[in-house]
Amino acid sequence: VQHQCADMYLETESARSAVYYAAWALEHHAPDAAAAVSIAKLYASDASRTVGNRGIQVHGGMGFTWENDLHLYYRRAKSSETMFGDATFHRERLARLTIDVEALSAERA
Repeated sequence: VQHQCADMYLETESARSAVYYAAWALEHHAPDAAAAVSIAKLYASDASRTVGNRGIQVHGGMGFTWENDLHLYYRRAKSSETMFGDATFHRERLARLTIDVEALSAERA
């Protein structure tokens, strides 16, 4: 249980760092802001799904009852994937952003 909790903490903090950088990039109009947002969203989507699954396992049957809020956070993460795009969508978006930038650079050269 201790190792699973440590892994959940690591994924949560890593997602938080990606989101902080994306927010900074948007605020300062960085050229890689769109890519940073997609990276943050795909990492946060993966982390929320993994942390939700592990949290429910750590709590056992209690993790998915109405007395515990863990199932609410898990359902919010799943609905966020539907509304804002899941990790696969943002990986494809990131690939398009990268390929398009390389294609534009090749045309200009």
